[in-house]
Amino acid sequence: MIFLLRNTCLSLCIAVAALGALSIRPVPVWAGGSSFDDDTDDADEGPAFFGFVRDTSGNSVTDAKVTVGIKNRGGVVTRTDALGTYRVPGFGKDVDIKDVEVTCEKEGYKEVKTSRRPSAPNAPIVETECTLQRNS
Repeated sequence: MIFLLRNTCLSLCIAVAALGALSIRPVPVWAGGSSFDDDTDDADEGPAFFGFVRDTSGNSVTDAKVTVGIKNRGGVVTRTDALGTYRVPGFGKDVDIKDVEVTCEKEGYKEVKTSRRPSAPNAPIVETECTLQRNS
């Protein structure tokens, strides 16, 4: 009786694991842990801002504070994920992306460089990479 019960439980566990494995499907992942498909189709929204925070050795910096702000108008603060990535939804289309500044910080580091990758006109995304250096 115990042998039969153990085999039934083992078979059930294998079946549940197999069913779970079948339900896994690849999902595109972007900076900040979400895909761009998650956005609503708001005609007044400008491009999203995303990017990476790395140290001077090229390693990802997790839980860095990233501020994406519009000059003289305020902004949004977020944190990097486990891969050192972040994402902020777009501001209104009336905001010129040249007026958007990205700054990064983390305790024990100082920001040494911020570089924005050029994007095509009217692109749905703007990528910025921040480089932090450990304090001595």
